Amino acid sequence: MAGEGLPIRTATRVLGISESGYFTWRGRPPSARSTRHLWLTDLIASIHSASRGTFGYRRIHEELTLRHGVTISHGTVELLMRRAGLQGRPGVPDRLWVTDAVELATGQGELLCVIVLDAHARRLMGWSTGSAPAAAVAADALSRAVLRHSVHPGPRPEGRFTTLVFTERAHARGLAPPTGLVADRNDHAVIGAFWARARTELLDHREWHSRLDLTTALSDYFEGIRV
Repeated sequence: MAGEGLPIRTATRVLGISESGYFTWRGRPPSARSTRHLWLTDLIASIHSASRGTFGYRRIHEELTLRHGVTISHGTVELLMRRAGLQGRPGVPDRLWVTDAVELATGQGELLCVIVLDAHARRLMGWSTGSAPAAAVAADALSRAVLRHSVHPGPRPEGRFTTLVFTERAHARGLAPPTGLVADRNDHAVIGAFWARARTELLDHREWHSRLDLTTALSDYFEGIRV
């Protein structure tokens, strides 16, 4: 209360404490809880800034737990964001899709997996696996995303695929072409959180002896989390 401009004498009277007690408390070093909250607020502000001010407390909580390994409740994140004057910005689904390709190890060699995510809702729109060139697998993932969700022309896919086959497929589906912003921190945060969850819930649980085993497991997993 005193920190918000209320006279100390008035604040202590309302709270039923002595002025001397207040000054004694103020002279103490910060508690472990206060120190942790200061550190968390700085980290939350950094994540919020990297998202261009779009992430609300739920997405920031996901970033903290999955990418930074921080154990924290949704309520604490919401409280610290409110104290720092931070809030998310509502977005529009199906305006921006992001793509990513990863090579996953199996006993038969690498399996390429391409995902298409909606950047607003972090929803899995489509995916594809294979050993073909990355652009071809990406184009297949894009086609599946469009067919599964009956998207109208307008979304712009962004990510690492700017080759002719992927761009032509995007045009054919009525999508704006990708811009190839491979260093976009916001896109990386969305993709990184997705793969962190997938590794925690599926990929790191066992060794994959064949591409078929992993493909089947990924398909079951993706179908289970797809909205």
